[in-house]
Amino acid sequence: MKHLLSALLVCTAVSWVPAQKKVSISGQIDNLASDQTLYLGIGKTMRPLTLSPDRTFSVDVSTRETPSFLFLAQLSKRGKVEKQTPMVWFASDRVTIRMDWATKKIQTSESMPFQALSEQVEALSGRPQLDFILAHPESFSSVYFAEQQKDKMSIAELEEFSQKIDPEYRSSSYAKRIESYLAAKKLGIVKKGDKVTDFLLPDSAGKPVSVLGANGRPTLIALFSSGCSFSIASIDLLEQVARLNDNEVNLITIWEDENKETWLEDHADKKAKITWTNLWDETGFADTYLNLTMLPTFYVVDKDRVVTDIITGYTGSTAKKLKALVE
Repeated sequence: MKHLLSALLVCTAVSWVPAQKKVSISGQIDNLASDQTLYLGIGKTMRPLTLSPDRTFSVDVSTRETPSFLFLAQLSKRGKVEKQTPMVWFASDRVTIRMDWATKKIQTSESMPFQALSEQVEALSGRPQLDFILAHPESFSSVYFAEQQKDKMSIAELEEFSQKIDPEYRSSSYAKRIESYLAAKKLGIVKKGDKVTDFLLPDSAGKPVSVLGANGRPTLIALFSSGCSFSIASIDLLEQVARLNDNEVNLITIWEDENKETWLEDHADKKAKITWTNLWDETGFADTYLNLTMLPTFYVVDKDRVVTDIITGYTGSTAKKLKALVE
């Protein structure tokens, strides 16, 4: 019954599929030197910002959901892109900002009710920051920060916070990722020699698919990311394994991508070679449950659902071990 409940919890966690939303952002940056390069951050995505001679800009971007946030960043002397402004939250499809670069003050066409609280969180650090986040489950920005900082919170703290999230925000990706993280942690993190509890993840049509299935065969689970060149290169390796496989081993790729568009569209030519089960770790359950620490990682699960090997990286040794499974 415990395993069945866990599977149901994960199925619930992957049932919400957000759609990309198009947003037009325009603005003006005052008191910025002409030789300074800026970057515009939208959620977790960063892009160079092209300014006209009068220091204005206008761009169309996509965000996974709204409310979302933007910020401005700049290259440091060490060549690292560093955030220069607080996160500015928005919910509409048109946003206008005006910023004085000398004071870093930003005016915006809309002001979300939790903007001030978000800035308070950013001004804090360490335990005071975590306590402040946990004390405000009614704020959307706190839900975001709690998801980002979940590894630093106790399970009891995070569970209590999750139960108090405003119903309006429970369908957000951040709340769903917190739910999945808690579900994975309650199952116990998988190690070599452990038995794996089956779980569900969505395929490209959004249909929940059993990762281990019910056919009693060994399974090879590969955790990939579209932003990892070694993951993309490993597709060719799995294609070779698939050709050698005589339906003896289930092959599963699970992608740790932030959004569905990245999973389906980035490196589409390479991904077109995938003929085996291909799933998306939409809310990070597999990442947490399988204790992902390196990309790519391959998990060998026997017919009794016990992890017999965990293979990391893209090396000649990896290729030999994977091919040995089907030869």
